[in-house]
Amino acid sequence: MKPSFLHMRQLVLYCVIGMTMFSCAQPEQSVSQQVQSSFEGTLTIRPEIDLSTDYSGFEVLVAGDNAGEPDTLGYAVTDTMGYFSMQVTAPERGVYRLVMSRLGQIQASGQIAIADGDSASMTARFPLQGHNIRIRSEENSSLQAYQNIRTQHEQSLVTFVQSETYDEEQVRNQVQQTTMILWTLQQTFPNTMGSELAAAEAIRMGTGWEDSVVVARMSRLPVSNPRYTDAVRAARQSEARLRGQIAAFTLLESLSQQVESDLQRAEIASEKVIAHMDSMEFDAALLEARKIQEEFGETQWATWAERAAYEMEHLLPGMEAPLFSVRDANGDSLKLADLRGKHVLLEFYRPEDDLYQRELPGRNDLFETLGSTQLEIVSFSMQPDTLVNEGFFEERVVPGRHVYGAQEVAELYNINVLPTRFLIDPNGSLIDKYIGGTMAAIYEDMINRLDQPSLN
Repeated sequence: MKPSFLHMRQLVLYCVIGMTMFSCAQPEQSVSQQVQSSFEGTLTIRPEIDLSTDYSGFEVLVAGDNAGEPDTLGYAVTDTMGYFSMQVTAPERGVYRLVMSRLGQIQASGQIAIADGDSASMTARFPLQGHNIRIRSEENSSLQAYQNIRTQHEQSLVTFVQSETYDEEQVRNQVQQTTMILWTLQQTFPNTMGSELAAAEAIRMGTGWEDSVVVARMSRLPVSNPRYTDAVRAARQSEARLRGQIAAFTLLESLSQQVESDLQRAEIASEKVIAHMDSMEFDAALLEARKIQEEFGETQWATWAERAAYEMEHLLPGMEAPLFSVRDANGDSLKLADLRGKHVLLEFYRPEDDLYQRELPGRNDLFETLGSTQLEIVSFSMQPDTLVNEGFFEERVVPGRHVYGAQEVAELYNINVLPTRFLIDPNGSLIDKYIGGTMAAIYEDMINRLDQPSLN
């Protein structure tokens, strides 16, 4: 893949990941397939905090989200002994929020796995003093085991990176060891969410390190796995490295025929789009995207395909940047066409976003290093509240031109993740697209371009 197309592909992949996270529970479940489990436990107070033995009044809440609003799935209040018991009814098997409070003050919060027929219990003494709350049940034990393995793996990688003796073989051995442990959770906790997530993660994590093992494991992964299509993506990449893109497409076709739901088929079809993009076959990628729109109309994946197609038709590096004309925060006219002759950095963001705020020093340093004669920064705040925007700028120096809103410009540039930035050359052509925390990459790309004699 040519470097200039890297961020474009990342955007499409980011969209896929977002869709996958949205549907990571079992696909196409309905209200009629609700699950029920029992949950009980004892909550007490440390004697050095309260000598009384009345532990009543602890409220225990299990909640999900319903159109963005908290949805109570189970609720109980402790008796004088601190005991509580509840039945939890959830729309589907999954991981939900757990909140414990007393006298209006939240004492602890976390997660709980809910699966049909599971029976969970817990004990806790407040204040927790740094101790984690452990929920006991087959489902919750498997989920905790999965999370612990991942945490230990990440800590090991950090240690390797920080070590002066770091080498790739050391990392490879660590990955192989971790994926083996993840894969074998299916034997330790059969048919649980934790073991299913672990099996899919073993495939995803092994990509690029043990490709032949990844493809072999993919053949044994049940299509009912909630992260099946995540594993498909990883296996496709491994197969491409082992035997080429034609073999990878053959694998995708085979796996697509095995799945049972339209949602899974649509997700696998989206991977075909990305696979074509990997091979710089944009006409073929467009064709696959159009097929998704036709076959899976009125679904989230048809929307994804529409955005992917728009991206490839209008926003690839080398294409002319979509023109716009707006009024900036000062009421002055701002036209992209008027900025020809210098590089332009367009950025779309929300001022309250921590990531954007953390990158401000690097952004400002880029502007100060290059100067206004070489670079113009045009910032579009997607925060509709003018007072929030004005408050943000009262506390900070943020050079460049600023626009509040301008949703029509965001649509022109296919914005669905914030922050997102575009770099445009002096002739008005797109150089690249950058998603998330990428200011360091933008800085490097700009310096490299201006180091070229032809661009000085």
